[in-house]
Amino acid sequence: MIREQWSGGEWEAYCRRLLSMRYEENIQFIPARDRGDGGLEAFRFDGVGYQCYAPEDAYTMESQTTSQKRKITKDLKRLCDDVEGTCRLLGDVRLHTWILMTPEFDSRSLIEHAQKKKKDVSCILPRPKWLADEFKVLVISDEEFTPERTRLLGQVETELHLDVPDPDESLWSSDHGTEIADRVTTKLSVVPSLASDPEWLADYRDGMLKMYFRGQAQMERLKVEYPPLHAAVERRLKSVLNTLTMTVSGMEKPGTEVVETLVRRLADGLKNDAPGLSRVLCEEIAWHAVSSWLIRCPLRFRRAA
Repeated sequence: MIREQWSGGEWEAYCRRLLSMRYEENIQFIPARDRGDGGLEAFRFDGVGYQCYAPEDAYTMESQTTSQKRKITKDLKRLCDDVEGTCRLLGDVRLHTWILMTPEFDSRSLIEHAQKKKKDVSCILPRPKWLADEFKVLVISDEEFTPERTRLLGQVETELHLDVPDPDESLWSSDHGTEIADRVTTKLSVVPSLASDPEWLADYRDGMLKMYFRGQAQMERLKVEYPPLHAAVERRLKSVLNTLTMTVSGMEKPGTEVVETLVRRLADGLKNDAPGLSRVLCEEIAWHAVSSWLIRCPLRFRRAA
């Protein structure tokens, strides 16, 4: 599975914008620059605390879940170890809920861990002064903020599709273009079904190159006309393509199915990140991205025996 990669700073800034859009003046954000955030990124005045966390090593479900469990344990311990500091931070507020906001989570064991830490904190004696009579530990993603996410990503009134002219085949039949075409042909030639049918191989390659140049034009228009959507798309492409070589290099059998699966997963991610884009546009941009990766990356698919 291709997992999305956020940097800690990107995820924190994104979550703060979502929270501020929903709660406006009813939430206090805590700067981490001076002595850290003490286990809290923000808290609402009705007793709900938030910690925003994007695992840096979220390449597998196991590594992601381990990092998230570690984060819950460490930050709740910070709050409990420095009771006086936490009370000074919260003032009269008593926390009844602590929430970890994370890009995605897939394992029920993370929820079980959150329940365990809730019991651990609730059983501390003497009871920390900042702790309400009842206490919960929750894990959420940005899916809980769909209206705010839609506004933030600049969803248009109807789903956006950017229709651009089909690229001229001379773009990949010129001297520079021939080099690009040859590179893609070489990589696709390790697929037995394509290698055995030169005409299909040429058609498949030309289709990918057409989507590559078409996608370039769509991305340019998106950047100029819809900057918030462009930013969301760029972030998704960057995070996926950064790990794509590692993902594909571990695959035993090359084939058009691999490429098409990558495109489908990437299109799903784009639609999730930028719901203002039409499904067709998400698929076209995904084909552009995978074609671009095939052109530029040093990886050669494993040749089938």
